[in-house]
Amino acid sequence: MKNVFAGVSTAVLLAVVASGQAAGKAQPLPGLDATVTKVERADKASLRDCPPGTNTVSAVTRPGEQFVLVTVGFKVSPSFTASPMKRPTVTDVADKKYNTASTFVDVGSVPEYSCTFPFRVPEGTRMKAL
Repeated sequence: MKNVFAGVSTAVLLAVVASGQAAGKAQPLPGLDATVTKVERADKASLRDCPPGTNTVSAVTRPGEQFVLVTVGFKVSPSFTASPMKRPTVTDVADKKYNTASTFVDVGSVPEYSCTFPFRVPEGTRMKAL
């Protein structure tokens, strides 16, 4: 796995996401803190649910593709009330959105956890935001 983001450094992407969080855009629900901690590229990915559970399905890329793996740390406060959450998406520099196969399952069951969301993108795609 490479810790690069095709021309956009991890620090730049994390700064973009952090600025969105400061504006209230990236926090999924009240009482649930979400922080991007790492961005990588890979040719294989785990499709685990979030928080990680027993799902052990994996995926591999096809020719001309790669996975962008975005790791997000979550902290659940006592004020959190469980409700359905949409799957996260990433957006490339051309504003095209990419979905993940990972889903949220029983989000408030653990007070703190980390999830890695895989996004299948064309090789070399420059990403802009989560």
